[in-house]
Amino acid sequence: MLDKLDQIILLKDFYGPLLTMRQQEVLNLYYEQDWSLSEIASQYNITRQAVYDLVKRSERLLQDYEQRLHLVKRFQDTQAQIEEVYRLLNNADIDQDTIDRAVEILRHISDSI
Repeated sequence: MLDKLDQIILLKDFYGPLLTMRQQEVLNLYYEQDWSLSEIASQYNITRQAVYDLVKRSERLLQDYEQRLHLVKRFQDTQAQIEEVYRLLNNADIDQDTIDRAVEILRHISDSI
């Protein structure tokens, strides 16, 4: 499981364009540039509380998009399946059952796209 920082950044990567430019900028400064709420407030000439509210509202929006669209979950599931195929095919003892399993996983990925 990802920690909150990684999760928000991942959600922002997928759903960021659905946020306003200000929301994107503030999330970038807060999560990716490690600015404090006070620094962001000073940059935008707003209160620290306004920045906090904007961050929390933006986080909720990102989480709502994920609950509706599941793009991050599908991406993570696909990534795990690709890692499984790699593990299967990187094994020195590859037999026909292993190849069949890898092909089955790849078909599942292809069908879900």
